[in-house]
Amino acid sequence: MNYVIVSPIKNEEKFLRQTLDSVILQSVKPSLWVVVDDGSTDGTLDILREYSLKYNWISVVENKTHSEERAGGSKVVRAFYKGFESIKNHNYDFIVKLDGDLKLPNNYFEAIIDEFKKDSKIGLCGGLILNKINNSFVLESHNNYHVRGAFKAVRKKCFNEIGGFSEVWNWDGLDEMEAMRLGWKTSVLDLKVIHFRPTSGAYNFKIQNFKHGYEAYKTRDNFLLTLIRFVAKSIKSPYLSGIYFLKGYFSSFFSKEPRVISKELSIFTNKFHLNRIFKTVFSK
Repeated sequence: MNYVIVSPIKNEEKFLRQTLDSVILQSVKPSLWVVVDDGSTDGTLDILREYSLKYNWISVVENKTHSEERAGGSKVVRAFYKGFESIKNHNYDFIVKLDGDLKLPNNYFEAIIDEFKKDSKIGLCGGLILNKINNSFVLESHNNYHVRGAFKAVRKKCFNEIGGFSEVWNWDGLDEMEAMRLGWKTSVLDLKVIHFRPTSGAYNFKIQNFKHGYEAYKTRDNFLLTLIRFVAKSIKSPYLSGIYFLKGYFSSFFSKEPRVISKELSIFTNKFHLNRIFKTVFSK
């Protein structure tokens, strides 16, 4: 199977070479890798230019957004589509969205290919995160249905059917919900990917949780699910996360923010998550 990678990155000078080298060392390499420099203000772009001169399958796209702060969600997706423009007519079987602060095992994409070949209904596939915290590597908790946005591989047919990635905060959760709603499967493999910057570690937790709550209303999370998430966030450090999450939700509610997903997808998503939570609670 043939695959392409699109990497929207910003200010990854510290980790970027390890990501680049880990893709170069893959047992099965991509036919094309488009890296979007999303307005970096460090040496990221210089490193990208250096590698693109050595490897003709690495292409660099400059997205001159220097005045914008680093942000997740819609900004990442917009940068992704800057790169996607370069490959949308390219021949490929699956596309990968890959971050610039990772180190992949050498057989990562070979294993992804094998998994896609096993079952034609697998639409999304990825590995597990090992967060580098000080000098230790800690396996991040995960759900068996959720393919991380940091290294998400999507079959081309599935990508087209779900309409690609949406320019919303929780894009890497909504894509798999829409895929499953349409009958696709997701697969999480025991492929441990080193993440040099812990998930959400680049963002202020207050802003992050407020934004999460704000967008939860926009993506039609019902109040029961919102309340459960508030409790879950409030019982672990940092304990004020739940307060900022709920504050964001009600701020969005009172501002009458427009909803960004269909009623059909919201019904599926709310039912899926509530069933998952209740099964977890009552199976103990």
